[in-house]
Amino acid sequence: MKHFKNVKSYEDLKDQYKALLKKNHPDNGGDLETMKEINVEYDALFPIWKNRKEAETGQNINETADSTRSQFYTANGWEGRNHDFNRSLKEVAQIVRAYVKEKYPTYKFSVRTSYASMCQELHVDLKESPIEIYKAADELNDEDKSEFLRKASRNGLFTLASWTDAELKAEYNRIGAEYGNFYKVLNEATKAVIEDVDAFVKSYNYEDCDGMIDYFDVDFYYFGCAQNNGENIKIVPKTARVKKTSDTPAKAESSTTAEAAQVEEKAGYTYKITKGEDTRDGSELWIVRIAENLDKAAYIAENNAMKARGAYYSKFLHGFLFRFDPAEILKTA
Repeated sequence: MKHFKNVKSYEDLKDQYKALLKKNHPDNGGDLETMKEINVEYDALFPIWKNRKEAETGQNINETADSTRSQFYTANGWEGRNHDFNRSLKEVAQIVRAYVKEKYPTYKFSVRTSYASMCQELHVDLKESPIEIYKAADELNDEDKSEFLRKASRNGLFTLASWTDAELKAEYNRIGAEYGNFYKVLNEATKAVIEDVDAFVKSYNYEDCDGMIDYFDVDFYYFGCAQNNGENIKIVPKTARVKKTSDTPAKAESSTTAEAAQVEEKAGYTYKITKGEDTRDGSELWIVRIAENLDKAAYIAENNAMKARGAYYSKFLHGFLFRFDPAEILKTA
């Protein structure tokens, strides 16, 4: 392909197409012939990646290449892949609540909506973290130091004309202690959580705005889950409900990370075990699904048994998550 490079997934294909549209569409000053080439490649790739997505997830995808062309491609506009004009903001809020509760059980978020005569807002605030969220002075890299210097100098707090590395670290500690966490640098683990939640929320929104002419058109306004650099986030240590303590989220199986599923036949149930990986640290995890249909009483009993074995149930992945290979313990289940 001439225009699409290293496509990794169905979603990545659509994201690349949207970026190519923004850059090359004639409405934005692009070339018509180039746009025709992009559409030909997109039409060829779309059914391939759609079929792969359906095979991986078992979902029936109703989108077509033509239907996805309606997504925004203007210089100022974009539409999230999950956006639906028929979905209310209250419904989006419910989806976001379920997402953060399931994916980040050791964190605490506040999700609420607000309405005015001409707009509506979705507020997602990270309230509590189980780990420290800021970098210590010794953990700062060159980019972090530049970020700190930019903030502190802009507000007249950093006044040294020249400094050693030790003096810079001392100023980082002093200014953070005296003037607040706004001047500290978020660590990588916290950034990953914030970026993931913000991206998930934005996937349900659309925006077509041009500040130069005071034209604003959005489905809802959203300002991020860590305002003012997370100044008001409390540190509340918590333990996830798994034997191997971790506050990292699970990742669904994919063609690049999941190994072939193995099926263990049991006297009582048939367990389908699929190996995958964690999204944030790349560690291994195993997803166990039960082939048989269970009634309420049987599910409650099996859910309690799985907890005792060190697993917890994921509503998003529709299975029990283990941080170790459960094949041996399930053989004696």
